[in-house]
Amino acid sequence: MRFGGAADGALVDLAERGPAQVRVRVFEPYEERAVQFDALPALPLLDEQLGPAWRQADELIFECADGYRAAVPVSRFLAHQAFFAVSRVDTDFAIDKPVGGATVRTALAPAYLVWENMDDALVRSEGDWGWPYQVVGVTIAEHAAERYARMAPPADASESATRGFAVFRRYCSRCHAINGEGGAVGPELNYPASVSEYIEPSWLRRWVDAPQTVRRGTPMPGLPEGIPERDAALDDVLAYLNAMAQRKLGPDPASGAH
Repeated sequence: MRFGGAADGALVDLAERGPAQVRVRVFEPYEERAVQFDALPALPLLDEQLGPAWRQADELIFECADGYRAAVPVSRFLAHQAFFAVSRVDTDFAIDKPVGGATVRTALAPAYLVWENMDDALVRSEGDWGWPYQVVGVTIAEHAAERYARMAPPADASESATRGFAVFRRYCSRCHAINGEGGAVGPELNYPASVSEYIEPSWLRRWVDAPQTVRRGTPMPGLPEGIPERDAALDDVLAYLNAMAQRKLGPDPASGAH
C-alpha cells in the first residue's frame, strides 16, 4: 500500500477521503502535550487496502520518506486504536521534534501513524515507539523470522540474545540495519564490523540507554523509558549485538546493493 496524491500515481490518496476522517486527540509523544489531528481510522483502511489477511501476519512495515522503517506488530493494531493522521488542527501538518538537544519543525505528510493514548496507559508509556511520520507505504511481514532472516541471531545464540533480537526489531531496526536489513536513518551496526567489537561494553550499554549522555547533539533517542523490564531489555540488546558479531553477512545479492 502506497500513500500520496493522485499526481504521483499513489494507490491511496488520503487527501481525497475527507468524509471518512475523524478528529482525534492524542498525547503527542514528541511534543509531550495534547494535540488534535484529522485522521482516518487505521483498521478499516488497512482492511480495504491489504485485505483481511493482514490481521494474521506478524508485523506491518511502515516505510517513511526519510529512510525510517518502523516494524509494528499486528497484535498492537488489534489491541489498541490507531489512526493515519492527514492534517493537524489549528496549525500546519508538522510537529516540533527534539533532535540532538534542539527543536526541529518536522513535516508529517503524507501520513502520520498516531495512537489513542489519552486513556491507554500502555501506549502512553511507550512514548514515540510506533509513531512513524512521512509514511509513504505499508507492507505486510507475514513471518517475522523469515522477513528478518539476515538479522536473525545464530541458531546457537543464548536466550538473552534471542530476546534481544525481538527488542532490536521493535525499537532499533526502524533506524538501524543489521547485515543490511533495517532502517537507513542510522548506521549499519554489524557489517563489516559490529559495534560490539569497537565500543567497550559499558559504553555501548550507556549509548543504547541514554545516548545524550555519551554524545551531545545525537538524534538517537535511546531505548524508550516506559517499556517493561527495561534494564533486562538493555542487557538483551547487548547480548544480541554480541551474538551477531559472529554472523556477519555482506550485501544481499538479491537487493542489488554494493
